[in-house]
Amino acid sequence: MEAFPNMDEIDHAILAALQSDARRSNKAIASAAGVAPSTSLTRIRELEEAAVICGYHADVDPRALGRRVGALVSVRLSPKSEALVERFIESLWALDGVVAITLLTGPYDLQVELSVASIDHLRSVVLENIASFEGVSDEQTVIVFERRRKPVLNPVR
Repeated sequence: MEAFPNMDEIDHAILAALQSDARRSNKAIASAAGVAPSTSLTRIRELEEAAVICGYHADVDPRALGRRVGALVSVRLSPKSEALVERFIESLWALDGVVAITLLTGPYDLQVELSVASIDHLRSVVLENIASFEGVSDEQTVIVFERRRKPVLNPVR
């Protein structure tokens, strides 16, 4: 995806402020970006309309929801076709516990991130829903001990 050509330092400052705390008031965001609140509000609306800002969400600890086990499942499909990939992704989204799906290059075609209640639940999802799906020729599952995520993504310079 190409960089958005009309973004400037003010936009970047607004994005950094929103990424670090999307619940900040517009006045606080404007202050962080060094602009008037009306300018901040206009810029935020423009960033939303341009789909630079894709949404807002609450970052919830999965353990608070009873999801104590995280796993990454790498999947190889064969024979790989766009139709098979789309059917597989559609079936994955229907599963409880699927958090993210990433299409890959390399030895595996997809990586599925799971957040489930237990090792038994993980085993069930992997064996009954992923490994047994028609077209899955191989899967490799790893348990996630800890996940750290960088909350603010800075622009490439």
